[in-house]
Amino acid sequence: MQSFKVTSVVCAFFCVLILQGCGSSDTPSDQASEGASHSQNEPATVDPQETSKSSQSIETTNTQPVDPQMEVKAVFQKLVAIRNEPEPDEWLKADKQLIAFGKTAVPTLITELESSELSARELASMYLAGLGPEAKEAAPALEKALEDDSPFIQVNAASTLTHFPEYQSKAVPVLIKLSTHEDPNTRLTSIYALGSLNPHSDNQLNAIKAALNDSDADVQLAAIKVLGQIGDPAKQTLKDLQTLIDDSNTNELLREAALSSKSLIEKSKQ
Repeated sequence: MQSFKVTSVVCAFFCVLILQGCGSSDTPSDQASEGASHSQNEPATVDPQETSKSSQSIETTNTQPVDPQMEVKAVFQKLVAIRNEPEPDEWLKADKQLIAFGKTAVPTLITELESSELSARELASMYLAGLGPEAKEAAPALEKALEDDSPFIQVNAASTLTHFPEYQSKAVPVLIKLSTHEDPNTRLTSIYALGSLNPHSDNQLNAIKAALNDSDADVQLAAIKVLGQIGDPAKQTLKDLQTLIDDSNTNELLREAALSSKSLIEKSKQ
């Protein structure tokens, strides 16, 4: 009987606890709901230091330096790829992009000038020639290119080197030789490059003088104009210019150019 009474007392005690729990107005679920509601109504707390770190991280990511040579090479390779069958608009766009790089493109052009691919070397020589004095960094590579098998590369390299006095003695013999090359564009470039040099040697003047009788009218015109720009040192060519002027087979464009150059030479002597 005593055992039964103890058991009854214990049971009664737990019943009281259970009933108290059931009757409470703040149940655990209610407290959780209240807490959730309370947190939704309060603004989130932001750590200023964490925000600053995050902003710095994003800024660092967005300002990573870009290697300009990668961009130059990408445009250059595109030009090489489309050179043989270029779409005019596509070529013009890539050409403008490469030219816009200016002096920045020189390191890539130096590398391409030593390429095993002929198209790459020719394009590199052409764009370096377009840079003129700004291609000074490429002078040693251009000197090597004077011995290239391609006359196109040779003439571009030589004409570019005329801008640098220390390399002119290497460039002039190549230009004189190419002034009689079978390709008229090569002859044309050579004549203009020889005319840009100062002072002018007899060999240079003789090469330009010979071009007055070139079979290509554009080469003739270049020689005539160059002599006028040289001025007094070209006085030995006055008779040759007069011969062109008097020749009935000379077209009007060449005759007018010869008259102008003759006048410039004569005035420079005074």
